[in-house]
Amino acid sequence: MRRVGEGEHADRLLAAARTYWGDSPSGDRCVVAEAYDDDDPRVVVRTLLVAKAICGLVSARLVVLAAPEWAPLAEAFGAAPDGRPEVPPAALVTSRAERAVDREVPVVLVHGGGTLRAYALFPDQGPCSLQEELPARIGAFFERHVWPYRETIRPSAERVAWRAKSGYQIRTETERRQLRHYGCARLGIDADRPTIAVFGHSPGLDEELFEATAEFAARDDAANWLFLDPVPATGNPRIRGVTGALSANVLWSVTDVGVTFGDSDLPAFGIPVIQAGWSEGGACGATHVPRTPYELCSLLQEAIARHAKGDTVLGPEQRERARLWLWLRSCGADVPSQLLPHWEHGDDYARVLTVNLRHAERDGDPLYAAVARLWKRREPLLTRFDFHDPAALATTLTPSRSTR
Repeated sequence: MRRVGEGEHADRLLAAARTYWGDSPSGDRCVVAEAYDDDDPRVVVRTLLVAKAICGLVSARLVVLAAPEWAPLAEAFGAAPDGRPEVPPAALVTSRAERAVDREVPVVLVHGGGTLRAYALFPDQGPCSLQEELPARIGAFFERHVWPYRETIRPSAERVAWRAKSGYQIRTETERRQLRHYGCARLGIDADRPTIAVFGHSPGLDEELFEATAEFAARDDAANWLFLDPVPATGNPRIRGVTGALSANVLWSVTDVGVTFGDSDLPAFGIPVIQAGWSEGGACGATHVPRTPYELCSLLQEAIARHAKGDTVLGPEQRERARLWLWLRSCGADVPSQLLPHWEHGDDYARVLTVNLRHAERDGDPLYAAVARLWKRREPLLTRFDFHDPAALATTLTPSRSTR
């Protein structure tokens, strides 16, 4: 995708932003938007527009800390020319934040995918970090506004789950068993033993639990182990490194338990997950979350032992929670907007955004209503719906028309 600042589409985009969206409140307060490392205009534009919406709520000017190539776009959206805040900002809007750093001002963390997704942390009770506070606050939101209304949400959640598994073509347990035997034979592992897939680890993060997983696998003789991340050679013949070697159909057909170091949708499709790393939805009850190597090893032992008896550590409630979290992340917390094109516009994004900037009105755009709800209620994520009005939620969600 072209960077903004190159070509005819970029010139039109900058002109539209400057003409229709270049105004910005003035005053002593400011909202800081960060766009240092992002090389994708979709991320930068989301960051700028969310920051501008907050500027309007708190009567603050927009300050953008960005790489030089994004300066024309920032100025077109009304960013202050000085580029450095002189006072602590009213908020920080960014797409990349160190999750372990304590924050003293509100942080809005913009995500990719969908139309507009963002999480937020409001340190109203004193400095706190995304790592320590965000999952708990999202979990509390889930328990208060999603889980009690699962009957209402379930048809929509089933549709979202059906779409999410579009890359996984296995439709019946018989097909899965057949493909499982094929995959195990291809990998040279015993199909009669449970298979543990380990994935999602980033070097430098969650090292203690990753090392505990690798050490457990090295001495275990009851299960097969598939590592999608690099793992030191152990000499255990039941450990396989399968980075990029298997299709999704084969991989998830042979997997009986997942060990992940981030978010995972596998529990929504019947595969239990031990989440050994951090994720925003870690407190929503969809996965088993160990805090120490001892807890991790205990969960692995239990999962292997129960699988040997034909049982699973994934309960029906956990599976439903996983589907509801998938729905919240993909639908309930994905805000449609006349301003922002969908993420999948890809290379056509700049042209579509230019048209939107010329014709959308901020007064009626869901982006502004969603940001206002988040800011005024101190909620941990942007929402498509007003979850404080369950009756309206029930009438807004479209009844399922599918038997899938």
